[in-house]
Parts: sequence; structure tokens; C-alpha cells
Amino acid sequence: MDLENILSVTVSGMRPGEEDAVKKVLDVSGLHTSDLTPEKLRHFIVARKGEDIVGVVGVELFQPHALLRSLAVVTTHRGQGIGAQLIVSVERYARMMGATTLYLLTTTAAPFFNHREFRETSRADAPAPLQSTEEFKALCPATAVCMCKQIDRRAPKDRGQRR
Repeated sequence: MDLENILSVTVSGMRPGEEDAVKKVLDVSGLHTSDLTPEKLRHFIVARKGEDIVGVVGVELFQPHALLRSLAVVTTHRGQGIGAQLIVSVERYARMMGATTLYLLTTTAAPFFNHREFRETSRADAPAPLQSTEEFKALCPATAVCMCKQIDRRAPKDRGQRR
């Protein structure tokens, strides 16, 4: 029996000791890791098949905004919905942490994110705290597409009515 075919994908927070494995997935996918501190890695979500890490995504929080960082799925597991699972999980996490808007920069995946309700926006219109990150200032080229998505799911009539 081929165990690989029957194992399901599980998604959870990064476990202690997985930092190097997460960075390796990012490196192999051509994504930046030079600014990933232990504090930033605390906000990474990992997809596993068995004990193997098959995808990762991170978020940096700047209430009420968040910056989606480094969505990557290992090549052999692409096209299986793992990236979509990671997006749902990171949106839920960011919302739980108080974010209402999720931003990202991408050089290759705009259609993927567009399909998930992210919309292109001007990089200059991103909130100042996001623009001051290494991701915006140096790591992503000026040609990277900036995208955002509202992730606050409260109905419009409920907005601003908390006391």
C-alpha cells in the first residue's frame, strides 16, 4: 500500500524545532528568509502530510492590518488544494489576531490570490507600517504586485457598534 496516497494533509501552527524545515521550504520555492526572526516564525502555519512539511504560510501583524508572508507548497504537492487550505487558515488566524485587512506582495502568484478575492492595489496605498517592512522596502522588487483583501467578516450593520 502506498502510504503517501492515503495520508491526509493537516494544518497547524509551526512546532518547536521546525524553523529550519520551514525555511528550507521557502528557500526551495525561491522566497526570502533573511528577515525571518523567531518572533516572525511564531506566526507561521504549516501543512503536513504525515510528518513531512508540504506547505507553509506566514503573517506579520500590524493591527488592524496584516502582511501575508511566504505562501509556499512543495512542488510535488502542488495542485492538491494545499495552498487554498493555507490561505483559509492564515485568514482565520489573522482575523483572530485582530486584523481586518490582509496585504501581500507577489511576483508570480497574482492569479492564485485573485481567485481567492484578493484585489490589486497600489503599493503606495498600503498602510505605512507595512511599507516599513523589509518585505516592502528591500526583499520584494518594485515590480511585485501588491494585493489586499478585507477579512473582517462582520456584517456592515454591525461595524462600529461595539461598546
